[in-house]
Amino acid sequence: MNVAAGLIASRFVHYLALSVLFGGALFPFYGMASRAGGPRIPSWLALLLRLAAWLTFLSALSWLLFTAANMSGNVSGMTDPGVLSLVLLDTGFGRVWAVRLVLAAGLAVLMLGGGEIGRRRHYVVLAGALLLLTSIALTGHAGSDTGRFSFLHRAADAIHLIAAGVWIGALIVFSRMVLAALHCGSATSFHYALAQFSGTGTAAVVALVATGLINPGFLASLSTPYGRLLLAKLGMFGCMLMLAAVNRFWLTPRLALALHSGTGLGAATGLLRASVLIETALALLVLLSVAWLGTLAPP
Repeated sequence: MNVAAGLIASRFVHYLALSVLFGGALFPFYGMASRAGGPRIPSWLALLLRLAAWLTFLSALSWLLFTAANMSGNVSGMTDPGVLSLVLLDTGFGRVWAVRLVLAAGLAVLMLGGGEIGRRRHYVVLAGALLLLTSIALTGHAGSDTGRFSFLHRAADAIHLIAAGVWIGALIVFSRMVLAALHCGSATSFHYALAQFSGTGTAAVVALVATGLINPGFLASLSTPYGRLLLAKLGMFGCMLMLAAVNRFWLTPRLALALHSGTGLGAATGLLRASVLIETALALLVLLSVAWLGTLAPP
C-alpha cells in the first residue's frame, strides 16, 4: 500500500465530504424557496447530507491512520498503538484531530435514520460542519506556523475553507438539480437556486481570492513541486471563475428568458448542465491538488 497516495486520497475525500456537508446544509437557506418554519430539506438532499456526514467521519479516521503510517515510515504504523498514541497525544495535529474525530462521529450518528431532517438537527449539522471545516486550519502548514503572523495565517485558512465549502457544496447540489431538471422538468427551481446563489457565490469568490493572496504559499517558487502544483491549482481556479461568470451573466439569464417565453428551454438547460458539470469537475481537481499540496514541504 502506498502511504503517500492513501494520505492524499483521505485528505481529498475529507475535503469533499465536509464541503458537501457544510455547503449542502447551508444551501436551503438561500437556494430554495423559503417555507414557514424555516427551509425544508428535500429527501434527495437529506440523503446526500447523510452520506457526506459518514464520509467525513470515515475519511477523518483514514487521514489519522495514514498520518501515523507516514510518521512511522511504514504502513504498519496505522495499527501500531504506540505510534497512534504518539500522534494523538504528542503532536498538535493529533490533539486537534482527536476532537475533530469525536465531533465527526457525533454528526454521523446524528444523521442516522431516514425521513426528513428537522430544523433543530439541520442547525446542529450546519454548526458542526462549520467547526470541522475551520478546525482544519489548526493543522497542516497553517497549524505549524509559529511566526508573528501565525494567527493571520490560520484565520485566512479558516475563511478560505469556509468559502470553498460554500462554493463546492453548492456545485454538487447544482449538479444534481440540473440533471433532475432535464428529466422531471424542474427547471424553475433550478433557475431560482442559480439566481439566489449569485450574491453568495460572489462573496465566496472574493473571500477565496483575498485569503489566497494572504497565504504565504502564494509566493512559492515555480522551481519547486509545491510551486508548480500551486500554479496548476490557480489555473483550474481561474477556469472555474470564468465558467461561474458565464453562468451568472449569460446562461442563467438565458434560462430565465426560455422559462418566460416557453421556447428554447431544452437548449438553455443543456448549456447550463455542461457548464455546471465542467465547473464541478474542475472543483474536484482543485480539491485533489489541495490534498496533494498539504503533503508537500511548504515554501
